[in-house]
Amino acid sequence: MKVPHDALVVVADGGRMALYRNRGSAFDPELELIEQEAVEFPKTSELGADRPGRAFESSSSRRSAYEVTDIHDKAEEGFCRAIADRIAALLPQAKAGLMLVAAPRALGMIRAALSEEARRSLIGEVGKDYAGMSAADIARALARL
Repeated sequence: MKVPHDALVVVADGGRMALYRNRGSAFDPELELIEQEAVEFPKTSELGADRPGRAFESSSSRRSAYEVTDIHDKAEEGFCRAIADRIAALLPQAKAGLMLVAAPRALGMIRAALSEEARRSLIGEVGKDYAGMSAADIARALARL
C-alpha cells in the first residue's frame, strides 16, 4: 500500500493508539513514532458486580433477564471517540495526508465518530490489528498490502 512520505499513520485498537510519521518512501515506509497512548481497563468484577435486572410478565409466571451492559465495550467506545477527535485535530497539520490502521471493530467505532469531512480527508484505511506490533513490523505489513 502506498504511504506517502511525511504522511501520518494512526495505528489503533480498542485500548491502544500510536501515531507515526512515514520518513521513508511511499512504497518502502519507515515509520517514526511520534506519540502513543494505552488505556488499562480494570477487570469486570472491579467495574460492576450487580446481576442483570429481571422482567416479570403479569399474565404468566415467565421471567427474563435483561442483558448485562458490557462496561468494557463502553470504555472502548469512549477511547475510539477520543481517537476520532485526535484524528480530526491532526488533519490540518497532515500535509501529506493521514492514514488510519485499526482493528476492524475499532475501525468501525472510530469511523462512526469521525465527521464526514474527516472521513473524506483520510488517504487510506486498513482494517487490520497492528496495534501490538513494532514500527518496523507495521511498515513491512503496510508495504505488503
